[in-house]
Formats: sequence, C-alpha cells, structure tokens
Amino acid sequence: MKVLKLIFQFYVHSNLHVSLAAASLVLSSGFLFGFEVYSEAVFVMCATFVSYHFIRLMNRFKYGQPHLLDIFSNQYKIPIYILFLIAFTFGLCLSVKFEFFRLLYLCPFLILTMLYAFSFIGKNGVRYSIRFIPGIKIFVIAIVWAGSVIFFPITSSIGYNHTQLVFFFSLVFFIIVLTLPFDIRDMSFDENTIKTLPMLLGIVGVKCLGFILLVFSLALHFYVFEWFCLTEYSIVCSMLFVLLVFSKREQTKFFASFWVESIPIFYYALLCL
Repeated sequence: MKVLKLIFQFYVHSNLHVSLAAASLVLSSGFLFGFEVYSEAVFVMCATFVSYHFIRLMNRFKYGQPHLLDIFSNQYKIPIYILFLIAFTFGLCLSVKFEFFRLLYLCPFLILTMLYAFSFIGKNGVRYSIRFIPGIKIFVIAIVWAGSVIFFPITSSIGYNHTQLVFFFSLVFFIIVLTLPFDIRDMSFDENTIKTLPMLLGIVGVKCLGFILLVFSLALHFYVFEWFCLTEYSIVCSMLFVLLVFSKREQTKFFASFWVESIPIFYYALLCL
C-alpha cells in the first residue's frame, strides 16, 4: 500500500498527471473536429512535461521562498531528470515528423511560456516575469494551453476557419476555471507577492466568475458543434463547477493537483464511450 501511495505521489508531483491532462485536451479537440491527433497529443504531453519542469527549475525560490514542491524535486531528482530527458528526446524526435510550418504555430505559446518563466521586467532593482502583472497569470496559462491544443494539432492540419477561434475562446474560459482552484489553494503562498484573481476578486467573486465563464464556454461550444457532444461537455463543466464551489485555501493534498486536473482526462474518456 505504501508503494502504491509513493507511485501515486510521484505521478502527480512529477507533472505526469498534468501532462496527460494536456494530451487529453488535444485528443478531445481532435475527436470533436474529426481528426486523428495521436502524435500531436504525445508531442504536447512531452512539451508540457518539459515546460512545467523548466518553469519549476526557473522558480526554485518562488517570490523569495522555496517552491512548494522543492523537497519533492530534491528527493526524486534522478528519476525526474531521467523522465525529463526521455520526454525531451521523444518530443524532439516527434517534432521531425511534423512539417516546419506546423511547429511555427507553437511559437507564440513558447514565447509566452518563456516570458512566464524568466524574470525580465525591472522594478525597483528587482526583476519580475509577466506572472507578477496583477491578474494576468491565469490568462497566460489558459492562452498557452488552449492555443497549443487548437492551433497546433487542428489549424496547422486543415487551415484556419473562424470556428477554431470560437472554440479557442471556449477552451480559454474552461481552462481559466480549471486553474482557479489552484489559485485559491495558493492564496496564502501568493499573498503580498502576486495578485492572482482570487486575491483581486475574493474567493466568492472568482466562483461567480467561474460560473459565468463556464456558461460562456458552453454557449461557444454549442455555437461550433451544436448538439454534438454537448451532453458530455455539460457534464464536465458541471463537475468542474462543483469542484470550484468546494475549493478553499485549506484543501486536501490532491484536491486540485489530482481531482481538478483529472477533468480533461475524464472529458476525453466520456467522449470515447
């Protein structure tokens, strides 16, 4: 039992779970648009794993404090480095399979990720990244996720049409709500250092905002796909809203990092039924 617990903790804390969630969103988008995107999903999964560890490395002392998972990173340094190397190598090998112009669709989101990780904004002798701009952190995450999920696997394959842009905004709204439980959890840690939406609007305020954004996301989903898979998406949005309602500062250890992050995986599973 103890071994299973350690494996589960490693699976979540090592960013394997969030990487699988990103791949699930790519697969869900491919399903909705009727395209096979397995290679793209694996590539995004590898890129997510590498990016999240890169950001964690660049923020080992986040806001002057050790990162929340710093102890875990030190304890499992060797297996994490091995997985990082595997993901980087496999992702690099997969990238050769794609035409160069398709990879260009990822460039804006790669740049945003770099701006998120690196501190380049100078103020009072201290350098900050764009995550320190009040309220912007959650939008950067949502844009990078949604853009990578839509424009790389779908638009680069079939060309642009306005329905992809509408679906992009639907996903942005969905991912913002998906991220809110994490920001609520981190309020004590972020306090007086970075102004996230829960810091600006309060916990009740962001829960109301989350409900509004999910309604808009559902409406945009209906605009693009009409009744196709609307039931599945409605179920997933309802589940996400319930998790948001129960979100608080003092969460159980895996409430956000596992249960909330499992929503995209569950969504793809529903679509496959």
